[in-house]
Amino acid sequence: MHVAKLFIKVQSPCPMIECQRLDLVQELGIQADKNARIGSPRQVLMVDMPSLETFGLQPGILQENILLDGELEPFVSGQVIQIGEALIRPTFLCEPCDYIETLQKGLAKRILGRRGWLGMVVKSGAIAVGDPVLPTSIQFPMLSDDTRIRFHEFVARIPPGKVATTADLVLALGVAKAYYRSFPSLIKKTAASLPVHRLVAIDGSLLTQHIPQQADLLAEEGVQVISNQISERDRWHPQYFHPLNEKAG
Repeated sequence: MHVAKLFIKVQSPCPMIECQRLDLVQELGIQADKNARIGSPRQVLMVDMPSLETFGLQPGILQENILLDGELEPFVSGQVIQIGEALIRPTFLCEPCDYIETLQKGLAKRILGRRGWLGMVVKSGAIAVGDPVLPTSIQFPMLSDDTRIRFHEFVARIPPGKVATTADLVLALGVAKAYYRSFPSLIKKTAASLPVHRLVAIDGSLLTQHIPQQADLLAEEGVQVISNQISERDRWHPQYFHPLNEKAG
C-alpha cells in the first residue's frame, strides 16, 4: 500500500489543498493544517481509494490528508505505521458527520465504517506521494470507536491533584463541540470509582450541580479552589492526554 495523494486544509471553509509532500510534527499533527493540535486524536485523516471509488467520490472530498491506494482494513487502533519519515498512531474510525450528508443523500449511513482512520503523529518527518505504508512493532493502547468508552478511559487517567475542563474533553475525545450537551449525562451515569470530580467547566468553575461534593474531593487531593474556580496550576495539560510513553511494546 502506498500514498496516492496528500492534502492539507489550512482553515475552514477553504477547500483542501493537494500537496506532493507534508511535514508531520510529533504530538502536533500536520504542519500548517487546521487540525494540528497537541492532545487531539484527530491530527491526521487517512482514507483509501477503494472507498472513494465505491461511493463515487473524488479525492480530497472526504477532507482526508492521506489518500492510500489500498484497503485500510489492516489498520488496528494503536499499532503504529510508518509513512516516509513519520510514524503515525491510528486512533479510531472517523465517524460520518453532517458534512458527509451534503455530498450525497444517505451517504452518512452508507459510508459508516469506511469514512477513514484518524491518527496522531508520534514521530516527526516528511511524507510524500508514492511513499509505502509499513506496519511497525510499536503498539499503543487501543482507542475505542465508542465515545462513551473513550470518555471513561480518559477520565480514569486524570491524575490525582489535576483537573481537566470540558473543553479538554472535547479535544481529547476527538468529538464535535456539540457533544458538550452530553457531558452532564455521562457524568451522572458513571461508576462511583471514576474520578469525575476532576472535571470542571470550560471556564475552570466547578460542576457542583452534577458533582455536589466536588470541592471537598478536590481539596483532599490538594487542588486549589478559590471562589468556585480551580487554579491554572492544577490543570492537566494536553501533552499528557495521549502521551508517547503509553507504548506497550
